Amino acid sequence: MIVILGNAHDDILYFEKVMYNKREDLVFNRYPVYIGTVFNQEIAVVGEMYGSSITSAVLTHLLTKYYVDLVISVGKCHSIDKKTKSGDIVISSKIIDINVDLSREKDVPFGVYPGFERDFIVQDDIIEYLKIGINKRTYVSSYQAVYLSSDNLSEETFKMLNMNRNMFGLNDENIVVDHNSSAMATVCKLKDVPFVAIKVVENSFNSEDEIENYLSVLDKYIDLGKAVVSTIGDIGRNDILRS
Repeated sequence: MIVILGNAHDDILYFEKVMYNKREDLVFNRYPVYIGTVFNQEIAVVGEMYGSSITSAVLTHLLTKYYVDLVISVGKCHSIDKKTKSGDIVISSKIIDINVDLSREKDVPFGVYPGFERDFIVQDDIIEYLKIGINKRTYVSSYQAVYLSSDNLSEETFKMLNMNRNMFGLNDENIVVDHNSSAMATVCKLKDVPFVAIKVVENSFNSEDEIENYLSVLDKYIDLGKAVVSTIGDIGRNDILRS
């Protein structure tokens, strides 16, 4: 099974429409998970995974209940560098949890969970399959980016990032921020399941939300959906996961 997580229900509408043999599994009597097939590959799609707590709880449940080969986080994100533009599709090369401050923990650097490395690295072959899917099915600009993930995307977070840019190893990479990819990466790391985030850039970090940007993101969701579905088909024909 491949699990697809969306921040909101809009993020997963495309996948709901293209799956066959759809059924519903209600998690915690609140979060509907839609299960079906795409290219004879079983997928589970769940939205409303806005923050890290909900994402962690629901994803842990799914990884415990089902045999999952890959988790994909979809939806929208925000740029934090001038090179990343609204409407671009960005694939995570690595994910960094910027919620973490364990400076009082002995022998644990700032921004690191005990027992974990600082960066959650995405498998190269999964990234390449997504790039192929994007190039094959869309005309949208896409590239790899570092995902910074936090529940608190505020001006204080922005200041903390700039103050600790070297500590996080942020030099000249494309950088975006979102709310739930680090929760996905942490749970998948614990369960030894491959993961990746692929999202549409809505606007610049800490800028005003505008309806025009949001409508543009919704339009790009079709391109993102086509790319992910194409990738699922390629993965089904090639045994690349859990290698």
